[in-house]
Amino acid sequence: RSQWIGINDAPNTQAINYTTPLKNGLGLGVSLVRDQVFVLQETDLTVDLSYKLKLTETHDLFFGIKTGASIVNIDLNKAGARGNDPLFTRNESFTNMQFGAGFYLQHENYYVSISSPNFLTGKRYVKQGNAPKAAVDNLHMYYGLGYHFKINENVKLTPGLMHRSTQGAPSSTDINATVEYNQIQAGMNYRVNEMYSIFTLFNVIDNVRFGAAYDFTTSKINQVNNNGSIEMLIRYQF
Repeated sequence: RSQWIGINDAPNTQAINYTTPLKNGLGLGVSLVRDQVFVLQETDLTVDLSYKLKLTETHDLFFGIKTGASIVNIDLNKAGARGNDPLFTRNESFTNMQFGAGFYLQHENYYVSISSPNFLTGKRYVKQGNAPKAAVDNLHMYYGLGYHFKINENVKLTPGLMHRSTQGAPSSTDINATVEYNQIQAGMNYRVNEMYSIFTLFNVIDNVRFGAAYDFTTSKINQVNNNGSIEMLIRYQF
């Protein structure tokens, strides 16, 4: 993912994910995610374990937990501070632990979810003495729901809603809709007062899928850059 195309040191993300079903309703996932923006680089390595509980003939409840660590590196030499500012004479490097959990209720016609990727509060920057206070990663909560409308044998429409709340920061809401035709998916997402995006996911060859998304910024950020953000993925199914 490349955010705000054309701006130097803008956020960019690379991720590798592996998921597989296990026995007795269990599932396993491993993720390696690298985020970089300006002087900050963060690498997350996490493991996910899920359990599928059959509630009724039509309802399945999935419970998942996530654990891992974030390795944070801050290269203050790139900040461009003039003179011998003591706040920029030494780089920062530390590790934050992660622990998250979530529930996903699945039905043939709809789904409901609630989750947090990390219940722990991790630091991002801290200095001693004459220094700014530490910046932290506060708790993020995600609430989602969607409904599947079967238009005909080949076409399915799924509108959805995702709300995110973060302690000490404004909340955000995403409204989206996806159309699936055979093995092709396409749709649009609108994040209220922030951005909207278009996306697609389709088969390239057997077992290989390609996806792409493009974001258009609607907030005041577009006064600085209106080239948007782009994201691409490749998925292989064994």
